[in-house]
Amino acid sequence: MMQLTLTINTNAFPEYSKSQLHSMLGLLPLWVAEHVGNDDSTDIVQFMTDRYGFGKLYKFEGKINQDGDYVSDYEDDADLPYMGKMITKHGYAYFYEYAIVALPQADGKYFITRMD
Repeated sequence: MMQLTLTINTNAFPEYSKSQLHSMLGLLPLWVAEHVGNDDSTDIVQFMTDRYGFGKLYKFEGKINQDGDYVSDYEDDADLPYMGKMITKHGYAYFYEYAIVALPQADGKYFITRMD
């Protein structure tokens, strides 16, 4: 079974304590941990959609760089460092400000969405 550890990125957010950053992430890491703990073939995007309960999750454009930052396709948007990350069977799930989450896919890409 995979180790379910949420890593908090205190270096990118020195103005907040680890506890504050953890609180800002809300239920999203708990849902990812639940998905990982199920250890089945359920798609993580479908699982998170079901937990969210407000209909379809919309995919954002952009990418996740090697440091885990969310890089938007819009020139005016600053890169967002991750606030937290958790390993899944397809790589890290990343959590960002504004309730943005990057869910790793089997093909190595990410499904990036907002869940607020």
